[in-house]
Amino acid sequence: MNLIRRKSEKYLFYEALERRLVNTSTIKNTLQEALRKEGGGYAGELRVDREIEESDFFTSYILMKGLIVGNSTSYAQIDTFIIHEKFLLIIEVKNLPGIIKMDNQLHQITRQRDNGPVEGMRNPEDQLLRSERFVRKFLSFHNIPMPVHGLIVFSNPSSVLEKPFSKKSAIHVSGLHQTLESLHLMYADHLYPKFEPRKIQLLFTQHEFELNPYKPSHILSKVNTEILQGVLCPQCINKLLIYRNKFWRCSQCNYKNAEEHRQALKEYRSLLSHKVSTKEWMKFSGIRSVSTASRMLQKSNLFIDGTFKNRTYVIPRDL
Repeated sequence: MNLIRRKSEKYLFYEALERRLVNTSTIKNTLQEALRKEGGGYAGELRVDREIEESDFFTSYILMKGLIVGNSTSYAQIDTFIIHEKFLLIIEVKNLPGIIKMDNQLHQITRQRDNGPVEGMRNPEDQLLRSERFVRKFLSFHNIPMPVHGLIVFSNPSSVLEKPFSKKSAIHVSGLHQTLESLHLMYADHLYPKFEPRKIQLLFTQHEFELNPYKPSHILSKVNTEILQGVLCPQCINKLLIYRNKFWRCSQCNYKNAEEHRQALKEYRSLLSHKVSTKEWMKFSGIRSVSTASRMLQKSNLFIDGTFKNRTYVIPRDL
């Protein structure tokens, strides 16, 4: 269910890698910068969520976050999707500090911070238009004549947009409430048809699929021998827990928890594979008993794939 804001697969990958990468790794600084960037994007999406939830119109919405529309080979992932009884609104969120310039001929935006170098970036207008095409195609297939609107929202307080985009509206997050108010006024006439938001939400949810974990091979090939295995103590840096008497225990700080392997399974999913066998889990976790490792996987609410002899466990995103 994507009614809550979840971190992106890319963010989860960088978090897991940053936690498990040895301190002497040569990509530590690069990794921390990537993690900072992903964290900024996530924080920007949360700020837009708060603005919508604090608006006068929130009770009339269903708010879907990170919605995926399409199929496994061709899809669009929508930052924020508002379902109202009379319209749909797609919001593309950008957390970009600095001066933002739009080149409508080249379909590119550039960003400059503190008189530094000019950086080229993906055009959010093209991303938004693509999302709109996927949503309209989906609605057409299901014979739902519902109007679709798109909006680019810059969530960073220091974003300065030099000129408007040519095709889609772009605003600062501070103007979101006013923009929503204008949209409601547009559809205030009783002549506009009404749809059931819950049914629309259910339809999109039923046709959604789960993305595969983000695994950049150019990074993993460099650090595959630098990733710490095992179940890590959440309180001690790089300290491995030992499983004894049905609890994970830290010999350094005396931390004790029966379910700490769940975090390790999440990180295994992000860094290695979304499937794990009993043998692979024993190697990664350090558990020596086949029966203990197997029982732990069976009790972790994982999906079972394959026959008993070739059984693997599928680790869900929301473990």
